[in-house]
Amino acid sequence: MRTLTPTRALAGVALALLGAFAARAAAAPPAGAPSAPPPAAPAGVASSGDRPAGAPGAPPRTEPAWLGPAPPARPVRVVSLAPSLTDTVLAMGLGGRLAGVTRYDTAPEVERLPRVGGFLDPSPEAVIALRPDLVLWLADGGAWPAVRRIAELGVPVLAVPVVGVADVLRCARALGAALGDAAAGERLAGELAAAVAAAERRAASRPRRRALLVVGRDPLVVAGPGSYPDALLRIAGGENVVRGGRPWPVYSLEQAVADDPEVVVDAAVNEPAEAIARLGAIPAVRAGRVVRLPDDRVLRPGPQLPAALAQLVAALHPEARER
Repeated sequence: MRTLTPTRALAGVALALLGAFAARAAAAPPAGAPSAPPPAAPAGVASSGDRPAGAPGAPPRTEPAWLGPAPPARPVRVVSLAPSLTDTVLAMGLGGRLAGVTRYDTAPEVERLPRVGGFLDPSPEAVIALRPDLVLWLADGGAWPAVRRIAELGVPVLAVPVVGVADVLRCARALGAALGDAAAGERLAGELAAAVAAAERRAASRPRRRALLVVGRDPLVVAGPGSYPDALLRIAGGENVVRGGRPWPVYSLEQAVADDPEVVVDAAVNEPAEAIARLGAIPAVRAGRVVRLPDDRVLRPGPQLPAALAQLVAALHPEARER
């Protein structure tokens, strides 16, 4: 099996995440549903019958939901279809239950686990071959046809939409309940909520800095309103200069110059750091007010949230780091 280098893995994760978020914002959910009736849901998790109007057969967009047959009370062979969900299982101390992950998962704890495809293109055959008793799916992943097939073949699927910070906390609780360890889910959710509150307190006494968060440079793609990094910027004491209704807009250099951010946060982790020079028309770039992030945590909604916030607080308020 081909081994991904860290750079290739980060690039794949970032591209998959951007594709997923773009699909969620622009595409209507496909028709069709698992043939099995909706199972009873654990506390805090919707059944697959709780779907938005006008989208027959599609998974819910706002709450965790079950697809396929009823899950066991304590699953022991779990397949994760998203790195952030893998991260959540590991953060709860339940990594021993994982039986398979995606080709984009890079956590050392899952290095030897079988791969079942990608974030956007999981293989139903590869999943079924692992005999899972639970599949975890990030419902914004754009892989509905494959996930529907997995559920039709008799495997319980927990569909978890994770877009904003509140979703990250909800996901921890939902996965804890689904894995039969609600206490672990509550504990993780509490830790993440405390990290958010700490970052807000740290930023409260500092001036808000106008920021542009770049996720791609050719073309220029930025984090816009409604995106996960947009929420993190606000918590960390920043003000996103990007306006409009699109979470991941392709942006013109002219508009970025006109927005005149105080700092540019470079989250294009799959591109060479020196390539930021192509954005040199932006005054902040020309003045050296660019902070290069070391990894994709700000693009990865999940238990990496505290580290992502710490990165952004340091980027927006370097004076706090210097003390």
